[in-house]
Amino acid sequence: MPDWSYQTMFRPLLFLMPPERARSITLKSIGTLAKIPGGPYIIEWMGHMEPPSQLSKTIGPVTFPTPVGLGAGLDTECIAIQALSKFGFGFLELGPVSKEPIDSDGTVQRDIAAMNIHYSSPLENNGIHTLERRLEGASGIQIPIGVRLACRPEASLRDATEELQELIARLERFCSFFTIDTRANMGQPEWSHTAWKEHFSCLRNKTDMPLLLAIPPSLAEAEALPILTSAKEAGLNGFVVAGGTIQDNSVYITGRSSHEQAVKFVSWAREQWSDALIIGSGGILEPQNALTLLAAGANFVQLHSGLVYSGPGLPKRINEAILQTQPDTDAPQEKRPAFLFPSWIWGLLLGVGMIIGGALAWLVAATTVVLPYDERFLGMSADQLALLNAQILSFMSHDRISLAGTMISIGILYSQLAYHGLRKDIHWTRTILLVSGAVGFSSFFLFIGYGYFDYLHATLALVLFPMFLLALRAPAKVHLTRLPPQLHNDQDWRMALWGQLLFVIIGFGLTGAGIIISIIGVTGVFIPSDLVFLCVSADTLQSYNERLIPVIAHDRAGFGGALVSNGLAVLLISLWGIRRGEAWIWWTLFLAGIPGFISGIGIHFTVGYVDFIHLLPAYVAVILFFVALVLLKPYLCRT
Repeated sequence: MPDWSYQTMFRPLLFLMPPERARSITLKSIGTLAKIPGGPYIIEWMGHMEPPSQLSKTIGPVTFPTPVGLGAGLDTECIAIQALSKFGFGFLELGPVSKEPIDSDGTVQRDIAAMNIHYSSPLENNGIHTLERRLEGASGIQIPIGVRLACRPEASLRDATEELQELIARLERFCSFFTIDTRANMGQPEWSHTAWKEHFSCLRNKTDMPLLLAIPPSLAEAEALPILTSAKEAGLNGFVVAGGTIQDNSVYITGRSSHEQAVKFVSWAREQWSDALIIGSGGILEPQNALTLLAAGANFVQLHSGLVYSGPGLPKRINEAILQTQPDTDAPQEKRPAFLFPSWIWGLLLGVGMIIGGALAWLVAATTVVLPYDERFLGMSADQLALLNAQILSFMSHDRISLAGTMISIGILYSQLAYHGLRKDIHWTRTILLVSGAVGFSSFFLFIGYGYFDYLHATLALVLFPMFLLALRAPAKVHLTRLPPQLHNDQDWRMALWGQLLFVIIGFGLTGAGIIISIIGVTGVFIPSDLVFLCVSADTLQSYNERLIPVIAHDRAGFGGALVSNGLAVLLISLWGIRRGEAWIWWTLFLAGIPGFISGIGIHFTVGYVDFIHLLPAYVAVILFFVALVLLKPYLCRT
């Protein structure tokens, strides 16, 4: 769903299909995801798209989390509204809907070069019965819903009024506002200024909810003025600029070509109706387009073609652009009393402690390999172990140095999250620290079942765990740091999406590898290539010393748990932290990756464990790592 997957993988595939089929597959997929247990949380977790609280707007009885909404006509069957409500929108406008179904008399077409969408039947829908059924089955939608009401093009004034009144009566329990689609009736002789006013007045008397007029920006000012005047006199609350142009009285075009016309119409209409609630749309393909419409006089904007061409991350990017261009009005954060130091200092100390612990573990693993309490538990010295099997100390060193490098990597991640995130009360950095740290400290219990208690590991955990708790003691509610907004879909942004995709793959890969290693550590302990390197079977190792395998299992389980913790931190930083100008993110990923890859790959060559298949995932990861850094650097580091 996020732009890093849509732009790089899904959009190219979907654009090979006919538009209706691509739309159907997309909406059914995300609609199904939103309905499964935990599905909405997966959508939010992947995109982290909840709007900043500072963008909330209240109009009459309705509160909109953000002035960015989804326009009617994209999900005409309402099969994915639960998923779409999690995409960072402040409202959804459903429909258009009519009393009886209106069939399409043509097809939807994409004009990719112009970034337009052509609709031959803009009022196509399945009728009120289908919409009612879908809304009754929808749950968990926490943003306002509006419905665009339409009637048959051939309907008389009286029939149109009665049909729309019936629609309002049947849908009022689901909605927060209505819009009236006038496109089918414009230009008909029967619909004079008086007729429009009578029509709007009858609808106004039917509901107390906000009632808006949907009007195309291609309408000439001489034709639009009487309709707007009638709506104003009848007590309507404002209008929606239904962002598109009508060509040859049949083809409705929305996209880039309609943007300039929509901006001009909003600016002109604001002069005619100064206190109107205006929702602008038309060619919003990047954040700058939305800001332009808002500057022209729109109170809200809504997306349509932009979601198709730019991706589902566009609402979030617009929200952040609006926030970044507003005056800094963030209220001071309420802090809990600091225990000696602010929470970010404890987070920084936690990271430094992990780095020091990892460095000490590396030093031991590169020299003596085993510690005195290891020898006491085994009842054997390191020299005796080497006499039993010449490779055993090298194998244990390979596990322990891999763990040490992972610990240093985690320490770098935590230090950076604390200094650049917790220090500024950035909420997502606290969440990453919480998730990663909870997994890391919990992994301490993975190896206890083997009867081996690692005193050094336990001491380090006892020292660091209070720092972890104190680092999380203060709340963090700031949405993001204030940087120049990212307004355009430029080359740096497109390259960064590929870099972000690669780091997401690395994060998932590290997490998955850690889980597998942890499972191996608490079950079979060895994989076939391990035994080939040792030139011995697991049973023979057991016969050497019945406590030897528990010590090795402890190393494996500890390394697996640390790798999961590290992978989750990398994954969540990649999902939530990639923003233009956040240079510290680039340096965090770079610095954290170096000790991890040097230890994980370098130790294999040092001890001679160079099985190609065994190291292949690490080779792939390091290639992806450096390619991703190259792709991300201009976007993250260029000011």
